[in-house]
Amino acid sequence: MKEGGGRLGPLTLGALGVVFGDIGTSPLYAFKQCFGEGGGFAPVPAHVLGILSLIFWALVGVVCVKYAIFVLCADYEGQGGTLALYALLRKRSRTDLAIKLGPLALFVLFGSAMLYGDGVITPAISVLSAVEGLNVATTAAQPYVVPITVAILLALFMIQSRGTGKIGALFGPIMLLWFAAIAVAGIVAVAAHPQILAALDPAYGAAFMTTYRWQGMLVLGAVVLAVSGVEALYADLAHFGRSPIRAAWYFIVFPALLCNYFGQGALVLGDAKALENPFYGLLPAWGVIPMVALATAATVIASQALISGAFSLTQQAIQLGYAPRLRIVHTSHEHSGQIYMPAVNAFLTVACIALVVAFRSSDKLGAAYGLAVTVTMLATSITYGAVFTQTWRRPLWQAIPVVGFFLCFDVSFLIGNLPKLAAGGWIPASIALVIFTAFTTWNDGRAKLGARLARETLPIEEFTREVETHPSLIEGTAVFLTPHIDGIPYIMHHEWLRAQLLHEHVVLMTLINEERPYADPADRVDFQRISPNLSRVIARFGFMEDPTIDSVLKACQIEEGLDLGTSTFFIARPHVLPLPEKNAFPAWRRGLYDFMIRNARPLTDALELPAGRVIEIGIDVRV
Repeated sequence: MKEGGGRLGPLTLGALGVVFGDIGTSPLYAFKQCFGEGGGFAPVPAHVLGILSLIFWALVGVVCVKYAIFVLCADYEGQGGTLALYALLRKRSRTDLAIKLGPLALFVLFGSAMLYGDGVITPAISVLSAVEGLNVATTAAQPYVVPITVAILLALFMIQSRGTGKIGALFGPIMLLWFAAIAVAGIVAVAAHPQILAALDPAYGAAFMTTYRWQGMLVLGAVVLAVSGVEALYADLAHFGRSPIRAAWYFIVFPALLCNYFGQGALVLGDAKALENPFYGLLPAWGVIPMVALATAATVIASQALISGAFSLTQQAIQLGYAPRLRIVHTSHEHSGQIYMPAVNAFLTVACIALVVAFRSSDKLGAAYGLAVTVTMLATSITYGAVFTQTWRRPLWQAIPVVGFFLCFDVSFLIGNLPKLAAGGWIPASIALVIFTAFTTWNDGRAKLGARLARETLPIEEFTREVETHPSLIEGTAVFLTPHIDGIPYIMHHEWLRAQLLHEHVVLMTLINEERPYADPADRVDFQRISPNLSRVIARFGFMEDPTIDSVLKACQIEEGLDLGTSTFFIARPHVLPLPEKNAFPAWRRGLYDFMIRNARPLTDALELPAGRVIEIGIDVRV
């Protein structure tokens, strides 16, 4: 991403609209939620100053230091996000064969799966907390809060298929107006009670924690809400670059958040009853309705960022081999990252609306929120430590203080959020566990499937001897898609045994998903002439790219002069059967894997194979 001075302004404005929506709307609920944790704290000065000090230093330590300074530097060819960070540890190409997942890989996958739980709760709590502002204007609005929230969420998810390109230009200015409005509202309250600025002293936060200990740890489970959405700084790195993201944070978002949080604290110092809704309490009566409208727009934008993030994460998981193929719709001809995934969108729609209807208030939803954020942050910290020592080859004595600083926050937040499991935190945890199980089952199933098919792969020399006495050839070219880059694939040998005929030209094609965002177009295709009638093509794609047969065929024609435009394509359709051995898949995992195979997007659609020139060969495989 180019970050020249002439583009810094527009990119910074764009980052406001996409990157900071979630963390930027946290003042709607975070400060108030802190007083409900640990059994409930009265809004007395010691509590207000202590909790506000914890929020301030969480923003400084987690966002200003951990992410803005350190983590943003750990990009993979400009790409950010937990999966991209983990890919730094495995800089190698791979075929479509799955690999064994180690402990770190499993934890990263679980942390990534937690983002789906975050993606479910964030739109629900953000929009609901914004609409609840109507209760400040009139108590008569209470019966309509949930229906209005559901209607807004339905509209939000329904427009996903149109993409964000047309309305994206509005996001930045709206969020700029939002940050200006919450900053001004906070400054007015701080001016009335300037003693609140004492909370900048970390001694107040330390005193609060040492006085209340376990109850103080529980409060950290709500303090983490103030940094919810921080992963977006890293995940959207490729869209804007480091400088615009840092500029937006340090010069706009961070000051605005501080003004508003300190304003809420000042308001509660002056009137304890203001804790009922300290965010909207900062406003004069005439400003409540306009702020509700602005807050609703801001929360919709924040939700849009989480939904788009879920689409992107799923695409990366598919390309890295952790998830079955799903339908991906590109909503922009200019920006490959703007995608829409109907299956993911449908899941998020149902889950979000179900949460709103079940919990009915942002306070109750707050009990379920935070755990997903914490686990994802912890996964990033641990993976960063591994990259620091293994990829960058930095000494352990340098890694320990850096990662130890990260873990001080992450582990504390995690401990504070663990009691939320019983109060609603089980919801994102359950969502993550289901998705994690699907990820690992798909990877392990493909590994077992690949191993079984590898046993059926025939050495080229043996196959050549087998067919040399049967020179019957069919006109045209046959392309056999195979995950193996050696030998003759089972489906080709099977077809030969069945028909005793060969095409006059045979191409063995393997698609390699490189563990980098984009493959070099100049190295898209490797071509090998095995014999006059037999060739091998290896095509490479990055995990942010969609492999299509069209791009492979064009590269073959440009690079090798090989025209496969009228070829017949042979692909395998496996049918999973039980294997009577000790290392076989458990029945439930085999059933899940078979279900995912049957419901995955057909390879013919995913690769855009010409429907009239595809032959699928069914294969019984025992795993």
